Amino acid sequence: MSTTDLPSHYDPAAVFAHVFDNGLVADYLAQAMCCTEVNALVAVLEASGHLDGARYWLETHRADCDRTHLH
Repeated sequence: MSTTDLPSHYDPAAVFAHVFDNGLVADYLAQAMCCTEVNALVAVLEASGHLDGARYWLETHRADCDRTHLH
């Protein structure tokens, strides 16, 4: 890959949000993450306009969370 193949602007937060705006990933990981981690992920998704993805991560995590008051 040459440097001319790279985008002129690379937004790591946008790429992160795009990758994690995925229900299958949430299904596998949301229960394994702590509340603080899920809240941070949800905040990035919301800030980047991925509202459905943010909502899904939160709902998936809260399904088995015993500390729902933290969300």
